[in-house]
Amino acid sequence: MKKGLFSKKPDFHFPPLLRKLKRGGPAVTQPKDAGHIIAYTGIGRDSKVIELGSGSGFMTVQFANIVSEVVSYEKREEFLDLAKSNVKRAKLENVEFKLRDVLEGIDEQDESYDLVFSDIAEADKIVDSANMALKKDGYVAAHCLQSEQAKALHLALEGVFSEVFTIESILREYEVREFGFRPKHFGLTHTAYLVFARK
Repeated sequence: MKKGLFSKKPDFHFPPLLRKLKRGGPAVTQPKDAGHIIAYTGIGRDSKVIELGSGSGFMTVQFANIVSEVVSYEKREEFLDLAKSNVKRAKLENVEFKLRDVLEGIDEQDESYDLVFSDIAEADKIVDSANMALKKDGYVAAHCLQSEQAKALHLALEGVFSEVFTIESILREYEVREFGFRPKHFGLTHTAYLVFARK
């Protein structure tokens, strides 16, 4: 039976690096959001990143593919195992994983990191830890699934950091035919709120 229009799933257009990874329970940071995180924070080959919430490891892999060092925290052992296996699948060796609830604190407090990326529900509670980990002009970036989480973090960051802003990335793909060029009926629109701040 031929699949109908309404049964087709959106194509996330993962690059080959991400296609080889295994998906599990945690939400995956989509390339459209990852691109904004990387672009707005300016991280590159000499950067050091702390990730709060390894999840599936999709964002871990995207960071590790372009920076020198990633320290990734995860409180759930099954998620940590998944993230570790995905980093191994990507053949990356510059990631250190730590099994810990970051709300109890993080080890990195030497103001030497370029980015603290948060993908946890209570991101507003890591502002002070992030501040102590980041170098001057370093960034906090967060992937928040709910508007209430994004608002709480944004307000908490305003008391400590500069250039605080919140955005979302809306993606609209197009159908391209010989006689017709129009938006697809279904696509990937809202996935998360992205909150940023510079030290």
